[in-house]
Amino acid sequence: MTSRRPHAGKPVSSRPGVTYRLTAKAADDIRRITADGIRMFGAAQASRYHARLRQSFEALARYPELARERHELTPPVRVHPCGSHIIVYLADQSGVLIVRVRHGHEDWGNEP
Repeated sequence: MTSRRPHAGKPVSSRPGVTYRLTAKAADDIRRITADGIRMFGAAQASRYHARLRQSFEALARYPELARERHELTPPVRVHPCGSHIIVYLADQSGVLIVRVRHGHEDWGNEP
């Protein structure tokens, strides 16, 4: 796969001026999603899905309030769907922090 590997905590972007950060758990989630995707669907499809996730991260960086804040979760986070996954993120003055990338079927409500 030719796409960049996720780096926890460092600003990431493929476009100037559009940045987001990943937590270590989010970076691990992306590595797992990619490895599972390669195993289950092949490298080409996994690469396309990885690109789709990255495009969603960039859209959230451009429009951080795209998803509503979920106050019923602790801490309150924003949740945005992407394919079969849910992007859990925080947005504030410093930008967007991708907290986790969870599968939509996971019980992630108690632990974003």
